[in-house]
Amino acid sequence: MINYMIRRLLHLVPIILGVALIFFVIFNVIGGQEKFLYNVLPKKSRTVEQIDMYRHKYGLDRPMVVQYLDLVRQMVTFDFGRSEVRKIPVKTLIMRHVPNSAKLTFPAFFLEISISLILASICAYFRGSIFDRTITIFSVLGMSISMLVLILLGQQILAYQWGLFPISGWVKGFGAIRYLILPWILWVLVSVGYDIRFFRTALLEESHKDYVRTARAKGLDDKTIMFRHIMRNAMIPILTYVVIQIPFLLVGSILLERFFSIPGIGDLMVNAVFNYDLPVLKATIMFFTLFFVGFTLITDMLYAFVDPRVRLS
Repeated sequence: MINYMIRRLLHLVPIILGVALIFFVIFNVIGGQEKFLYNVLPKKSRTVEQIDMYRHKYGLDRPMVVQYLDLVRQMVTFDFGRSEVRKIPVKTLIMRHVPNSAKLTFPAFFLEISISLILASICAYFRGSIFDRTITIFSVLGMSISMLVLILLGQQILAYQWGLFPISGWVKGFGAIRYLILPWILWVLVSVGYDIRFFRTALLEESHKDYVRTARAKGLDDKTIMFRHIMRNAMIPILTYVVIQIPFLLVGSILLERFFSIPGIGDLMVNAVFNYDLPVLKATIMFFTLFFVGFTLITDMLYAFVDPRVRLS
């Protein structure tokens, strides 16, 4: 297990180098340098001398190889300096925004998975019943509606017309919950259809295998077979699906953060793109990369605990 973790951590090296290379090529080839300098400098200070001074300050006048190695160093040390747009250190911005994204995404994701797993288990147990068909129909309908449509309907009807929730806004502390309830509801509504379909399929695939027929031949009842044997063996694809979704939570929350004025990491990244705030943009991209790779590693670690047949070597 330890050797496997060491090897997987070493795989971070080419990933970081690749992400740095892609970002470096986009920034230097497409012409991002001039756009960055244009936004950093005040309008009255956009003289040739000031542009040259800032180009030297950020090392943009150095050879390409040196600039690339400097970008790699920043990503490895996670030291991106300070935001020239907001005039504060990038680390401070990240530390301020990540907890807000966590408050939005993780409770909603937990509710989504819990509700989906419960409903999918019932559908698989009573497969072919009216309940199963009804939940399947609503799941397909939920998969057909985009997050943007639900956000607009939720804000218009639930928030504005009925006044059940705030339309948007944010406060610190526990008071933020009242601004998060509607985004949580919309998150669950738009995601639960995909989860139910996947979980139901995984459970039904296991129900046709030989060990299930053997269990029935031994006289075990359907409830025991479903919730003790089928559920446990179906946990491998279900666990893979769940953990792989976690790195994409921050990406999926961008629309909610923008429309509901939640100052999360996704909102920070979008603002960095609009303002061409290069240090913040580099930091958010690196954060997403490490987040994704880290939870992929956690997925592999959990395999061995869920299924003893899996051995990491």
